[in-house]
Amino acid sequence: MTTGTEPLLEVEDLSTSFFSQDGTVKAVQSASFSLQPGEVLGIVGESGSGKTMTALSIMGLVPYPGRIVSGRIRLHGRDLLEMGEEERRQLRGQAMAMIFQDPVASLNPLMTIGKQVEEIIKAHKTASSPRAIHNEALDALQGVGLPEPRMVMDSYPWELSGGMCQRVMLAMMMILEPELLIADEPTSSLDTTLQAEMMERIQALSTQKGTAVILITHNIGIVARVADRVLVMYGGRMLEMAETVELFAHAAHPYTWALLNAVPRLDDVDRTLRTVPGAPPDLKDPVDECPFLARCNKATVACRTSPMPPLEHPERLDEGHLVACYNPIWQEEEEG
Repeated sequence: MTTGTEPLLEVEDLSTSFFSQDGTVKAVQSASFSLQPGEVLGIVGESGSGKTMTALSIMGLVPYPGRIVSGRIRLHGRDLLEMGEEERRQLRGQAMAMIFQDPVASLNPLMTIGKQVEEIIKAHKTASSPRAIHNEALDALQGVGLPEPRMVMDSYPWELSGGMCQRVMLAMMMILEPELLIADEPTSSLDTTLQAEMMERIQALSTQKGTAVILITHNIGIVARVADRVLVMYGGRMLEMAETVELFAHAAHPYTWALLNAVPRLDDVDRTLRTVPGAPPDLKDPVDECPFLARCNKATVACRTSPMPPLEHPERLDEGHLVACYNPIWQEEEEG
């Protein structure tokens, strides 16, 4: 991670909602964070917590009938929300790119993989001969560990497995060498061995090329291994954010604590896994209180009668460790 520089990405008070006759769904509420060149930010939380919608908001790809209702998104200090659609489109693929959760649906079913990779090279790289473009596409597919890349070049997306399509998407992103890469569940279609290979290649983009990465995942283990910082989201809100080692050692929000205690550990096989009772909140016209209130076993009177507290740094935590909670969990209390 590059330090001591201006942030590559700044997200300030971002809110994204979906509007329908049945009501307003507040998918993301008041999200704020920044990202340095070469930094990997892991975003974790249950399905529906706002992770993917935050990413789509940054990319300018919020689907209808959703729209960004407030906030700022700056890339190199330039506000993306003030740009025209054509200017945003040009940034996508050059300065910023995204690996989507459903790789098969992200590829054109009517074009071979080779043609699609070649189109990326033609659109974003210096003009070259057809043979050179073909060879560069082949090298890109080989570079992500695809078996029989020549066969893959001649295949259509629907002829490949989800994991193979996921690696094709990564190959395209590595060709582009974007400054910002958003990876939405990039290992969901892969077995354990291929998960490790995928994350090694994403890490290589970060360390060798200085690419900033937003990694969206349910896999806490992957976040622990590759992320510099972790952002915990729930109910469209930011609940906690800290450097990875600090968060895993001193999780303060009850929801973060619940997530970590639901993960099996090889060094403590006798430990009883704790489930989180209840269900995620309804984001349609949500109230101002903490979205985790109904499932929290540490809720106080303040939690039930006051708006959700801001994300702030308690004195008992390391600098940069932020939590939005009236009654945080302190490690010594749990150990006692």
